[in-house]
Amino acid sequence: MNDSVTCHLLNLETNKKINLPHGEVIILGRNEETENQDLYVSKNQIECSADTDNYKVKLKPIGRSICGIDGYAVSKDKTYTVGHGHRIELRLGYHEHEIVFDPPPEENITQVAKKPKLDFPIFNLKNDSDVQSNEKEPYPDVGKWEDIDRKELLIYTAANCKGKAKIAAFDVDGTIIKTKSGARFPKDGDDWQLYIQDIPHHLKKLNDDEFKIVFFTNQSGIGKDSKKIKEFKRKIENIVSKISLPIQVFIATGKSAYRKPVPGMWNVLVDEKNDNICIDKKNSFYVGDAAGREKNWAVKKNKDHSIADRLFAINIGIKFYTPEEHFLKAKPVAYTMPDFDPRNLSVASYPEVKYNKPNVIIMVGGPGSGKSYFCCKVLIGKGYIHISRDKLGSWQKCVNSLEENLEQKQNCVIDNTNPDKESRARFVQVAKKFNIDCYCFLMTTNFKQTKHNNKFRELTDRSHEPVSEIIINSYKNKFQEPEKSEGFKEIVKIPFVPQFNNTEDERLYKMFLLEK
Repeated sequence: MNDSVTCHLLNLETNKKINLPHGEVIILGRNEETENQDLYVSKNQIECSADTDNYKVKLKPIGRSICGIDGYAVSKDKTYTVGHGHRIELRLGYHEHEIVFDPPPEENITQVAKKPKLDFPIFNLKNDSDVQSNEKEPYPDVGKWEDIDRKELLIYTAANCKGKAKIAAFDVDGTIIKTKSGARFPKDGDDWQLYIQDIPHHLKKLNDDEFKIVFFTNQSGIGKDSKKIKEFKRKIENIVSKISLPIQVFIATGKSAYRKPVPGMWNVLVDEKNDNICIDKKNSFYVGDAAGREKNWAVKKNKDHSIADRLFAINIGIKFYTPEEHFLKAKPVAYTMPDFDPRNLSVASYPEVKYNKPNVIIMVGGPGSGKSYFCCKVLIGKGYIHISRDKLGSWQKCVNSLEENLEQKQNCVIDNTNPDKESRARFVQVAKKFNIDCYCFLMTTNFKQTKHNNKFRELTDRSHEPVSEIIINSYKNKFQEPEKSEGFKEIVKIPFVPQFNNTEDERLYKMFLLEK
């Protein structure tokens, strides 16, 4: 032991010194030694042991909170070796203590340790348990590529990747890798690094425990661009080679039924790409960063860009974890589920439509509200003339058609969105001109459900023109609640009553289809 060298921790908030005698284990946490009173910090948070002969300190997080070294998160129960000038955080981003050797090692006398920007990936140091796994030979860079549905889905299967009952599934961006540049989106196919250094070690343990490792990733940005596809394929091969394990990768290139949270990729795995081995959902799981967490779910962390990964796991029926929960053993944090839950559909039925006098019905409802289905299912069968801008092309032609049919004493239904008073007034005035009753039929479908309905229609009826969110939001912004004073004899509220062609469609409808 070098008696001429001492080591201590300097609390950067209070300037209090905590001595670290050579070879002695000191416990940091919410205790008298640190004078820390943060309830999020365990009483026994970090074990510290100094080696004054070699100017090293071994650290082992043992508490419930995620600890940090130089602003980087570290794993519980892993041992890290650091030196003079490095900083320990009892809780990531809080309660910094700097390691000080006195006198400092010669190479540090003229240098000042710089603290990296706060982030969540694990501290980039080898720990004792990872040295062997990080030095193994790279996995052979061979595998098989396939494409399905005109390249809507790409599949990469590494050599020796076999079907198994237990599936350990992961998202790619923000879970397995992150950008080297720090940008939100990669600049090119080489702008990536492992999100957490010991991911290969984690995945190897799963592989050894008879899990099949599968990645599921949304990549609509590459689309069907052959150049982008080629570059992304090279990127996937490099990632698999870096991890050095037999991995299968599913890539949704568009916004079809393969895109998460819709379980199309999982269905292909189950039906075609697991060597006819039945999957044990109870013991399978999925890990992803799109988890619906709000801003500041952790120190300086932004709101999750979506909740697609969590909903993907819910749709499949397997356990879900965030990367922090799975890799760092962090406790779950709060998240926000979508306002519309398709699993809890209310039972509803259409009201009876039975009017003795000639009349006009003006429908009010956005795309996907079910108004056109209601018209076809209920009103046309009762002899109503169906007048629609989608068929005629303009509201002026709809007005002319209404006048022509009222002259023939026909009952009519105006099947347009009619969101505001101005659009409805055009047809109310015609009804007044012919001195007949005018009714407003208002669809009660909320806007979240209309988006869900439009996505469902897009997935099940490719002949139907997709409705953009811009159009749905435009209706929402223009909407004015109908009033009898506009000239209506009555305002009738019409619920959305789902009807399905088959059980498969019904099962799909009752899944989460939207990413937010």
